[in-house]
Amino acid sequence: MPRVSLVIAAYNEESVLKKKLENALEIDYPSEKLEILLGSDGSNDLTAEIASRFFDVGVKFYDYRIRRGKPSVLNETIAKSSGEVLFLCDANVMFDPHALKRLVAHLGNPAIGAVTGDVRLESHEANFGEGESAYYKLERAIQLGESKLGSVMGVDGGMYIIRRSLFDTLPSWALNEEFIASMRVIRKGFRIAYEPDAFAIETATPTATQEWRRRVRVSAGSVQILRGGFWPPATRPIELWQFLSHKALRWANPLLLAVLFVASAVLTLSGAHPLYKMMLFMQAAFYSLATLATISLAFRNTKIGGIAFYFTMSHIAMAVGMVKGLLGRQATTWKQADRTFSSHTSV
Repeated sequence: MPRVSLVIAAYNEESVLKKKLENALEIDYPSEKLEILLGSDGSNDLTAEIASRFFDVGVKFYDYRIRRGKPSVLNETIAKSSGEVLFLCDANVMFDPHALKRLVAHLGNPAIGAVTGDVRLESHEANFGEGESAYYKLERAIQLGESKLGSVMGVDGGMYIIRRSLFDTLPSWALNEEFIASMRVIRKGFRIAYEPDAFAIETATPTATQEWRRRVRVSAGSVQILRGGFWPPATRPIELWQFLSHKALRWANPLLLAVLFVASAVLTLSGAHPLYKMMLFMQAAFYSLATLATISLAFRNTKIGGIAFYFTMSHIAMAVGMVKGLLGRQATTWKQADRTFSSHTSV
């Protein structure tokens, strides 16, 4: 088993930090081969006080007083670590005790440079949980297929490992730093694997407003990825195809959906084949369901309403994020969501 450095970047995580550090200490891995490092990005709550309670059990705490953004916190904290393998995660993600061993097992294959796991969202308390749950089930199925065929197109920032030798300093302006790290692994000739049995629980953002902000931020980061050329090279045709089909086409979805709606309307008004009238009706019905779910929280909590709402909200947020990314209007620092784990959360 290689020496592993668990690195946690935190900003005002007082609501989950105690549980997070206790969870990290319960990881089923030789203690002499696992170090835990916590970097605080200018937190002004009780993050430092809570962290101090864990100094005597080996947690290393770095309090960066000036806020600089997650990529810079990761860079500085990783520079102080000693592991052959970096284990990166978010403060609101709680691991199954066996997750790390299951991730590390893949590194026995020298072609694999990083491994991501199944981060399961505790979304039953969110007011859009049904839609989010359906989205992540689809996403995990895609990742499993990608892992078998070529390489996963991006790790889950909530929980992943990467060989230290493949980790390069992250750009301080990065909004999707885990995706940039992923593409660097692939561009260096390695693969990213997905391990479905390495799981963790993450608190979902509880309100649609907070999820909107997160989606806008992630989408703005996609512009950085395209501008920076962070995609698989032509010498990796399978991975390049996976990037285009999984990521690039998804980012183009807002435009494609708008064109589809307008084209269906024009063809319907021109008296073209009844098929186009049916397509227009189906699209209008779907967006009407999304509108109803926006107004009615009760309907949003149903499966049909939740899926229509989450799909539509995500794509509008994606469009806004892409525009903000093109204009350079998205800040690198993030605004913390209000999140706590419910009493029945378990891993």
